[in-house]
Amino acid sequence: MKNRIFTLFFLFLCIYNTQSQVIIKITDVPRYYTALRDTIFFTGNLNSWQTDDPAYMMVQQSDGTYILNITSTVGALVEFKFTRGSWTNVETQVDGSFLPNRSFNYVNGDTVECSIANWEDMLGWHTSVGNTYILDLDFWMPQLNRNRRIWLYLPQDYFTSNNYYPAVYMHDGQNLFDAVYAPFGEWNVDSTMESLFGQFSPTAIIVGIDNGAIERINEYSPWYNTTHGGGVGELYAEFIVNTLKPYIDSHFRTMPNRENTAVAGSSMGGLISMYAALAYPSVFSKAGIFSPSFWFSDSLLTYINTVNYTQAQRFYFVAGQNESTAMVSDIQDVSNALIQQGFASSQLNTVIRTDGEHSEWFWKREFADAYTWLFQVVTGSSDELPKADIIYYPNRKELILFTSEKLFSIKIFDLQGRILSEHSKEVISVSNLKSGIYILDYKSGSYNFSKKIFIY
Repeated sequence: MKNRIFTLFFLFLCIYNTQSQVIIKITDVPRYYTALRDTIFFTGNLNSWQTDDPAYMMVQQSDGTYILNITSTVGALVEFKFTRGSWTNVETQVDGSFLPNRSFNYVNGDTVECSIANWEDMLGWHTSVGNTYILDLDFWMPQLNRNRRIWLYLPQDYFTSNNYYPAVYMHDGQNLFDAVYAPFGEWNVDSTMESLFGQFSPTAIIVGIDNGAIERINEYSPWYNTTHGGGVGELYAEFIVNTLKPYIDSHFRTMPNRENTAVAGSSMGGLISMYAALAYPSVFSKAGIFSPSFWFSDSLLTYINTVNYTQAQRFYFVAGQNESTAMVSDIQDVSNALIQQGFASSQLNTVIRTDGEHSEWFWKREFADAYTWLFQVVTGSSDELPKADIIYYPNRKELILFTSEKLFSIKIFDLQGRILSEHSKEVISVSNLKSGIYILDYKSGSYNFSKKIFIY
């Protein structure tokens, strides 16, 4: 009996000594090509080449690398590749061509370092620059019951500072950053923002939403045209406001108040930008309207006449004389309707270029001027930034104060009126507070208010 126990123990030691862990480490991924919300999987002969095996999911580390611990037999040949969940998005050579299986002979305690060059579904050549990313290839749009690719540009100093940024939501996302996806040319929005960095403040986060191809016209107009369609623009705008923007605000360092949020687009994208700004003035204080398709529906003018104007907004209209004969007059009709509803002329800027055409090259050229006009601070105007606005970021347990005042103080009280903390800085940690309702009191030399806040 003792001999049998000894034999089993010896066999256990042999197995233990011949099977240990090896670390698979991805040191680099194609930053732009790898959608931020995607998962990378180890796919190989250890798991029968299953492309989305949860047991072989690479775990992203704080330094941007990916780690997976695997177990096999010493000396065994391990063959593998990396996927993002299927063979349609398996890794490739840098030019998008086929990549043979990776392989190594298993050695106890070894670390196998790998670098991913490209993915099957991301083609092989791109023109994006700076911190340009694909956020998600299939971001869910519950209002429309469909998915959409979402792009993201982060300012040049996003990863080297703790700054918070305005955000611009733009349509026709495939035309904004990368010539590969833009059959008629790209806007070079990322290049423009890179060139503006250090020359104009503030810089901004740009969120690009792909158009829905055959659904583009339907989504870009809230009104139905008997010839061309349309009619679901209201749901599309609702998606931006109630689904996409909350996600962006909770995952990236935005300044989410209306004064720092804009919407922009061209052609039908100009029409839906106009509608979104008018329908959600508490969300968008700015809109860039490029060569808008105001001809699509007379309902726009009727809608403007129903607007209850209470909050300052800025609209930048740009078009060319080489576009449709009605383009300029349509813009002027909309501007006049806005002024009749109480908009100040200083809040509207109409730019008509003699050489302008209904084309991406034109909108690319005009984007910088539109952006800088929309985000310039006009001292003393009715749309000057508010004295103070405070936003709670629950995932970071922080309160962020956006203020034009240099000297201020904030006190946080419980419901019994007891002072819990006092601050004179813009970023306030509330990680020490339990979930519940508190009173926040803000005071400066020229402004003060109190408000209830809920910490959770």
